[in-house]
Amino acid sequence: MTDAERPVFEYKIGLLAPSQVGKSTLIASLLSEGQRMLTGDTTVQLVAADRLTRNRIAIADNLVAGALKARVFQPKLMPGTSDPAWFRLLLEPRGRDLPIRFDILDYPGGWLESGGEGPEHEQKWNECEAFLADSSVLIVPIDSVLLMEAGAEHAPVLTSHLAVFQIKQVVLRWAKNRRERAGEPAMVIFCPVKCETYLSDSGSLQDHSAALKHQVVDQFSEVLETIREAAPHASVRYLPIDTYGCVELVSARWVPRSGAPGNVEMEPKYRVRPPGTITRKGLEDLISLLCRQLVDSARMQSEQSAARHQATARYSREYADLREGFFRDLWNRASGERGRRERVAEADQQRYTEAQEVTRSLFDVLAALAERRGGPRLHHLS
Repeated sequence: MTDAERPVFEYKIGLLAPSQVGKSTLIASLLSEGQRMLTGDTTVQLVAADRLTRNRIAIADNLVAGALKARVFQPKLMPGTSDPAWFRLLLEPRGRDLPIRFDILDYPGGWLESGGEGPEHEQKWNECEAFLADSSVLIVPIDSVLLMEAGAEHAPVLTSHLAVFQIKQVVLRWAKNRRERAGEPAMVIFCPVKCETYLSDSGSLQDHSAALKHQVVDQFSEVLETIREAAPHASVRYLPIDTYGCVELVSARWVPRSGAPGNVEMEPKYRVRPPGTITRKGLEDLISLLCRQLVDSARMQSEQSAARHQATARYSREYADLREGFFRDLWNRASGERGRRERVAEADQQRYTEAQEVTRSLFDVLAALAERRGGPRLHHLS
């Protein structure tokens, strides 16, 4: 939790999805939407932690903006991730050097489906799996168009296209890790994405929210059961997200593709609703949920650290004030031992005071985040 100079709270956030679901877009959206959401907040801000993260997010944002300008949007034309990439975001209390860092790993979704291809990719995927298993929070983005448009003809291959079995295996390893570290955060968020066509609050003329949720719970029922059995303390949420907010499904046809489950894949096409302004409904709830969960964990860690510093400071003070008899006390003063004990006691007291200040700052951040109530899209599944 701490380095040599300042407290640092670091959390891993894992995204678990096959290819073409939109992991990279979702990660980039977390920062841009988080910055917009917290613009007027005087307590906390969300920023990119390093130049590489800023560059990757800028590239993803530009690709999305350019695609929307075309007015006919085809996600398959967006370049996929070809190699693992780190995104690091900082949630910072304004005016304090007290970062809470979110580490998010993006990776080729095909690796989840195949476990990597060739020894080099297999090793990289093993590293990705280790990161996912060690994550405080797992986000499971799900292609809502795939869920809702599969139809009876392609229903037998839907579970394979969603990579449910592969997701279940990763979740099982994660759940066992969380069970062994019960004092740390443990949350799974099922996030259908590209939901603009199915939810009436997005501008759609029909409301298919109940059907969408039913499909998620039905398709991922074994994953949910795995979490309940292996990590019953884990929190499970359902939160549909509009990836762009200004698009609407025109068609979703199945086309031949060798090697895909059933040798077919879905090819959706969208139109862009004028004026083409991005409005990502549901994302504010995701950001608030992540921030509250992880800031609360940081607060608990800080309280534990403060309690340890308090015990150390109390012992150091008692030792500094200890009287050991006339001659021993005289020797302690003459040799400088008494002064050394005083300095140690003062330093330990200072560390305790600083730990208290960190805890108070985290309480302030948590209070500010708690004021943001969850929207109607957010549901408990546990």
